[in-house]
Amino acid sequence: MLTPTAQAAQQDPRAERKRKKKEGAVGRSRAGKAAADRVAELEALAERGPLTEAQEAELAELRPKVQQWQKKKDGDAEYSRAGKVAAARVAELEALKGQGQLTNEQEAELAALRPKAQQWKKRRKRTRSGPGRERVLPPVLRSWRRWRARAAD
Repeated sequence: MLTPTAQAAQQDPRAERKRKKKEGAVGRSRAGKAAADRVAELEALAERGPLTEAQEAELAELRPKVQQWQKKKDGDAEYSRAGKVAAARVAELEALKGQGQLTNEQEAELAALRPKAQQWKKRRKRTRSGPGRERVLPPVLRSWRRWRARAAD
């Protein structure tokens, strides 16, 4: 017998799309890591001696893929770092604003950073996973939470 949450998950096509999208992302990540490991292995072999033609061809094929994967990984890390810094700075500036110690420059900085920090938090909240976060909420509860979130903004 399925719980009401599990039944809702089976009936919600969005949950299935989300699961497939997540599986695809995990597969791409694993493929990138495997390619990076293979490139490192082939480069270590190249340092010890000449590579075979097949190994050279494999290395030439994998290097661009690994560079592209690493570039995306670095970009994602930079986005995350920038969001964390913006959110921390917004919190700091809002604390100063609460104390009435905000200068005009800081007020302008707060106005510029607030949308960026909100966007980062929203995206982070949407993509966060972990124990208990993967269950699908019944539609009524889900819509109530959306309504409550909009009312809070």
